[in-house]
Amino acid sequence: MATTVSTTIPADTSNLGYWEKTVTDMNDIDESFANARDLGYTRLNYARVSVVGKLSEHYDSVDMYKIQLQSNGTVSLSIKGGDSSNEKVLDLSAYEQKLDELKQITDPEGWAKEQEEKALAEQNKDWMAELAPGLKVEVYTINKNGKETLIGDSSAEKGTETRDNIDAMFSGEYKAKKDTMLYIKITRDDTVSSNEELAYVMQIQQGEDYKHDYVSTESLSDDSKNKTETKIPLTQTSASSSLSSVNALQIQATKYEATAQMLQVGYLNMANILSNRK
Repeated sequence: MATTVSTTIPADTSNLGYWEKTVTDMNDIDESFANARDLGYTRLNYARVSVVGKLSEHYDSVDMYKIQLQSNGTVSLSIKGGDSSNEKVLDLSAYEQKLDELKQITDPEGWAKEQEEKALAEQNKDWMAELAPGLKVEVYTINKNGKETLIGDSSAEKGTETRDNIDAMFSGEYKAKKDTMLYIKITRDDTVSSNEELAYVMQIQQGEDYKHDYVSTESLSDDSKNKTETKIPLTQTSASSSLSSVNALQIQATKYEATAQMLQVGYLNMANILSNRK
């Protein structure tokens, strides 16, 4: 089933945990696998992870993230660019599923033909052109020898392994193994200027349900703010890039306040990006 960035909130949030953090961007010379911003983890039907970011116009041609997969099973990777013409911001999957079930009962032959047409359309779909024009997404893992290995590339030719893999991620059908660490690299493609600012929202999920919603918002690097380029020590870490156990307990203790904050900051940021064309 094709995936899309969702900004919907379940009707019953009493058992749903909302978590929010800020990750600081880095300039080009500091962007590396070692410095990839840690988005945490996703687990089957447990955690959905989102990041609100952008490639700014100064010293920011690459964004690197990493996320751990804690379950065997399929992985969905969704991305929505701020300049995309696709204005679908609501997740209508539940409605679409019910409609699909009704068609299957009332018109099985027509439903079967429709499924064949959908499958063909999915095979020929250019995900990036439709959802995030101007952006390029590459997905890597680290092999047993410690070397970065490209497994998915949105710019690769159709029919190649790396293109098939990332298309499977976009359609929610990529099969992954537990304890895999994915590194996601976002850059501009060759259709846009190297200084054009591109905003995006990205989501990673295993399964179709979730109990915890993690939203990371990327802040500008000092170099982008000051229009300078400086090298930082590789060992430097940002206290804002992770949640301590104390912070986690505080968030749990003030769940409804955190929920309100997340709704206001996280999801409204997404909605603003998705309605950027207005």
